[in-house]
Amino acid sequence: MKETISLFLGFLLLALGGKSLYRFYRKICGSLAKAGGVSQDPGPAALTLTGFSLTTLFILLIMAYTAFIVEQPVSVGSILLGGVLILFFDNLLIFGGYQYNLYRNSENLSHQLIRQKRRAEAGYYSALEEQYGRQRVLIHDIRKHLEAIRDLADHGAAEEIAQYVRELEASPALQNKVRICGNRTLDVVLCRYREVCEKKGIGFSADVRDQSVDFLRPSDMTALFGNLLENAVEAAEGGERPYLELLVDTRPGGAAVISLVNSCAVPPQGDSHRGFQSRKADREQHGLGLKSVADTVRRYGGVLRQYYDPETKLFHTVVMLK
Repeated sequence: MKETISLFLGFLLLALGGKSLYRFYRKICGSLAKAGGVSQDPGPAALTLTGFSLTTLFILLIMAYTAFIVEQPVSVGSILLGGVLILFFDNLLIFGGYQYNLYRNSENLSHQLIRQKRRAEAGYYSALEEQYGRQRVLIHDIRKHLEAIRDLADHGAAEEIAQYVRELEASPALQNKVRICGNRTLDVVLCRYREVCEKKGIGFSADVRDQSVDFLRPSDMTALFGNLLENAVEAAEGGERPYLELLVDTRPGGAAVISLVNSCAVPPQGDSHRGFQSRKADREQHGLGLKSVADTVRRYGGVLRQYYDPETKLFHTVVMLK
């Protein structure tokens, strides 16, 4: 009878203790996962760690059952209790290490994508700058073209004149673009997004004071202004009267202040890092632009602030670079 009661109590301990321990363990692991902010496909490694954890929990319950049923000296019981605690916290350390590893992998992937984006942007803006260079050469040579047209007109060659003008109009050097702020790299970026805004029906205004951001490296300038303007266009698109306004000035003491205001009919949603979520369809691209901006601002010892005004439905971005 005594053995039956002991066996029953043992199974009851296994059932209740296992369930309680599982819930407690799951709660702690869930808290660690949320703190890491990582949401990736766990893969085989997670399954292996899960199997190890379940095996450890089974060993813990067996040890507890043995200590309850079999009479043992206090010293042996203390050793068993110590072993139980070590195994329990060992599981938590393994899980924490796994979560940290996922977090580091996610950060490395984000930095790789940012670098790839920067290289792509640098190549794009380099091509645009080359195009604008051809335009400057053409403008420099305009007198020669006018002389050629005048000579053809003196000989009454109307058809040749029309053909000559058509060839000039088709030249890549005559495709839009002029000076906006005087900085060649920033001019390229602003011209690109002015075109984008014109195509999307978004009002575009840019007031960049001369030499206010000339201290920035070209790659940093394209990363900073390119990503800010891209996000502003994305937020303004689809509104009733979409527009964006960029102001860049130098404060006393030499600090450059960048102010970007854009209409935003749909209030942006906050994220877990006190920022704002992107509305891009590609989930992998979420937040990469803003991370690149933050890295650039940090590199120059600056400050980045963003906020949304629900009354005016305007989104404000303010950057100060020292």
